[in-house]
Amino acid sequence: MKVAIYARVSTKGQNSTEQQVQTCLDFCKMKGWVNADVFREKESSVKARPVFAELLRLAKTGHYQTIVVFRLDRAWRKARQFVMDYAMLKDRGIKVVSVMEGLDPTTPIGEATMTIIMALNQLERDNISLATKQRLDIIKNSKKLGRPKGSKDKALRETIGYINRWATLKGSKKVDRYKPETVDLKNMG
Repeated sequence: MKVAIYARVSTKGQNSTEQQVQTCLDFCKMKGWVNADVFREKESSVKARPVFAELLRLAKTGHYQTIVVFRLDRAWRKARQFVMDYAMLKDRGIKVVSVMEGLDPTTPIGEATMTIIMALNQLERDNISLATKQRLDIIKNSKKLGRPKGSKDKALRETIGYINRWATLKGSKKVDRYKPETVDLKNMG
């Protein structure tokens, strides 16, 4: 089974992903999974995360059957994005395992727990949507909605993808493809 491990640190105080990676590697070895690619990223959740985007791209194309994370919040910061990505991955037969939270959908109890979490996330999303619609109805009568006149974005949009558009807007350099490190767990001591 081909496994991808994703580790992320977001602050300068957290300068190493080593603890996350080692814990995930130990988990994979315990499960008997012998081939893992490690994706490491040092980015805040407010910035584009090109390494995670590349992992999802590779997973969608069938490179991985399982994605292992130290905790879900290392990969997904927002419940809505987790729900959408998890549904897409599940439809392709890709498992998402969170080592520290004990969420392992390769077991029946893990799959049930993940489903419960998704249902609660859906409930949260629906409640937020309902509240937003109610607030919009209230202010519709008192204010004009939308952008102020003349404030439209006049910059030309690039066609090479969301990540590079985001990087350009934030003043970062454009992103190249990320190459993960491959770890052979059979030879790990």
